[in-house]
Amino acid sequence: MIGETIGDIRVLRFPTLRRTGITCALSTVPLDVREPEGRDRFARGLNLDPDRVATPRQEHKTTIVRADGGPLAENTRADGVITDVPGQPIMLRAADCSLVIVVDPAIRAFGIAHAGWKGSARGVVVQLVRALERHYGAIPGECRAAIAPTITWERYPVGSEVPAAFIKHRSWAKEFVHHVDGQLHFDVRGANRRFLIEAGIPEANIEMCLMCTHNNPDLLHSFRRNSNGSGHHGLMAAFPE
Repeated sequence: MIGETIGDIRVLRFPTLRRTGITCALSTVPLDVREPEGRDRFARGLNLDPDRVATPRQEHKTTIVRADGGPLAENTRADGVITDVPGQPIMLRAADCSLVIVVDPAIRAFGIAHAGWKGSARGVVVQLVRALERHYGAIPGECRAAIAPTITWERYPVGSEVPAAFIKHRSWAKEFVHHVDGQLHFDVRGANRRFLIEAGIPEANIEMCLMCTHNNPDLLHSFRRNSNGSGHHGLMAAFPE
């Protein structure tokens, strides 16, 4: 990802998504998009309408909802949002989990998913791609995808329930389990890349940021690093009207 300053806030952008025509950026420290004022400030910095931002209550599940021209209902619970409405901003947030965007530039439809380990194990990014296909006719082979900064496996020791949840659904998940000094670690970012390929997105069309949330306190929020004191960064995007 490439850093950029817009107004008085810093953002990170995916270089490969620029050619799709979509406006897309990840917010950085010290902005905290959990707070409405932080989310609105982020939207204004991207020249997007803060009153239209669709952002759900995230639950670490696989529910995908549509944003058809405005904010979601306040009680909407989901970990993925899709749209084909010009000027409709979507934002999902995280503080170690993967944030994944999938874009079909030909039909100008896209979606963003919050992929923590629970949702990832159940294939939330596959569900995101399938929802884009079902609702808008997206063609996975023509889509581009990007994975925002995520905690790396070296910084992500886990209990046995994490790899077990992935392996229950996908035997290939074993390749993302690492053993260090008797401790299990899991590569959630790598697994989500594999899920995108499984969903039909060409490997060459996937941009994966290698930045670790835990190791970059000057740019990114991290729950593993700061515990309950952590804020959230957000991935926001919209196609221009």
